[in-house]
Amino acid sequence: MKKAKLMIAVIFLIVLCASAAWAEYKLVMRFGIVFSVFASVSGLFVVLGALLRAPEGYEGENGFHIRARRKQASRPRHVFAMSGSRS
Repeated sequence: MKKAKLMIAVIFLIVLCASAAWAEYKLVMRFGIVFSVFASVSGLFVVLGALLRAPEGYEGENGFHIRARRKQASRPRHVFAMSGSRS
């Protein structure tokens, strides 16, 4: 049963990759290289955003450890008081 699931997963992965390559080919033929450059730059920005949001940590002998984040100093909230009442 495990071999059958593995074969199904491999076939699905091959079909998925072939479909993505076919779609990319069609888009490049229609829009030219501009689409490919736009998609590449957008993908790099997505990866950059994910890396900037990721927690900092280190990998030791016992696995990956995430450091506690520094607490930011809370800024006082200014509340404007209204003198008198409006009618």
